[in-house]
Formats: sequence, structure tokens, C-alpha cells
Amino acid sequence: MIKFFTNREASNRLDINLSKWKRWSREFLPPDPLGGMQSGFARQYSPDGAFTVFFGGHLVADLKFTIPEAKQIIKDLHPWFAGKGFYFDAGSGATVNQGVDQRVKKYIIFIEREKDPDKTISFSYTIRGVISNEPVNYKGFEIMKELYMETTMGLQTKKMSAVDVNIVKTVNITDVLNNFVVRLNLNRSCYPALSLTNSSRS
Repeated sequence: MIKFFTNREASNRLDINLSKWKRWSREFLPPDPLGGMQSGFARQYSPDGAFTVFFGGHLVADLKFTIPEAKQIIKDLHPWFAGKGFYFDAGSGATVNQGVDQRVKKYIIFIEREKDPDKTISFSYTIRGVISNEPVNYKGFEIMKELYMETTMGLQTKKMSAVDVNIVKTVNITDVLNNFVVRLNLNRSCYPALSLTNSSRS
């Protein structure tokens, strides 16, 4: 059974100012289909709706993207979120437990604004799936050895080594989702991205 949340419940549990939560929900979600049908009807949020608002708010408040930029990022990443099990009970469409994905402990997204001649808002994304991150001894020095895979999305896809890190913004999306799930007391098993090996992230 899916749990729905009111504005006040969601904002309180996620520690977001109520008026800010309502403003973000108007920006990042479609109009409430019941909002104009009943006077005084209080909007309720499915886990996926609440996560969209929470993630959009993170992009704006913490990473300092504009509202239009955050909307574009949410739209761009939606298919990837669905495919990797970042939505509630993603079902058979999720690929998180197939192939190398089942070895990934956390995903990190590097977001870079594209320089488009026509001035439209567009981004490229480098998505890193961290498989392991452990200290090793190298010639007497302790260093970190990280194994990861990378995929790219966007107009000018490129590996992270070719990206100007000064203009890239980083999202540890697995931690964002985990924080969301813990605060709303949702069932982790309904999120393939957090289940099995991913639940023991380093």
C-alpha cells in the first residue's frame, strides 16, 4: 500500500519550511488534478511526487540552480531514475539488479551546463556508479582506491576527466534518496536503488 503525505507532513519530516515546500511543489509538479474540483482540498503527495519536490528543492537550495534549470534537470534525469530504481516500487523496468549495476554501492551525478548557441537551457551529465572505495598501501603511503563505472548523458557527452570541475555541480544521488526515504520512514525494499548491495554503501 502506498503512503501519501500532506504538505505539512512532508515539510515537517523533510525539515523544509512549509511555504517553501508548497512553492516548490507548484514549480516541480503538474497542477493538482483535484485542486480545482473541491474547495479547500489539501494536496497529497505520493512518494514519487514528494521525491521530485525534494530533489528539485535540493537543486535550488543547495546547488543554487534556478527554478527553470532545476526543472530541466528533473526532466532529463527522469528516465535514468526510473531505470535505476530511484522511484517507489519501480518494478520490472528497473535495471539496478542486472549486470554490473548490482555491484554499485552509490551513484554520483556530475552536472555541467552546456553552452548552447540558441541560449536554451541544457545540461550534460556524467553519472558515476561507485563499486568500491577502499584504502590501500602504495609505496608506503595510504591512498584510496576507487573502482567505478561511468555513463554520460547530454549533448556533448564526455568522460569526467575531460570536464572542467570548476563549473560542475555534484549530486550524491544515492545519499539524497536515502535521506528522503529515512525521513519519510518509507520501506527501503520498495527502492531497488537502495536494496541489496546498495544498502551497505561505503
